[in-house]
Amino acid sequence: MIAYARSQVGKRYVRGGEGPYGFDCSGLTKRAYARAGLRLPHSSGAQARRARTVSRSKARPGDLVVGSGHVGIYMGNGMMIDAGNHRTGVVYRKLYRGLSVSRLG
Repeated sequence: MIAYARSQVGKRYVRGGEGPYGFDCSGLTKRAYARAGLRLPHSSGAQARRARTVSRSKARPGDLVVGSGHVGIYMGNGMMIDAGNHRTGVVYRKLYRGLSVSRLG
């Protein structure tokens, strides 16, 4: 899952996109988690509802990073990969204020 997410950095943001050429936030997480054998819906809210919140201090690579209407993948060391918007596309960046970390399973 982590390797897949890293390999998508630089791809463009596409509303409703699940790859391979572009993604929206939940499309990226859906596709990455599928690589690990986990099926997720294509909705940031529905993905967040399947997970339980954990503190940032307990975050592990592969956890979901959840915000209002947004989702990404925690990569460790306070960093995440997400498909932010049309300007950024899929990027590797620091967690920002307003995000929580959630764990599936």
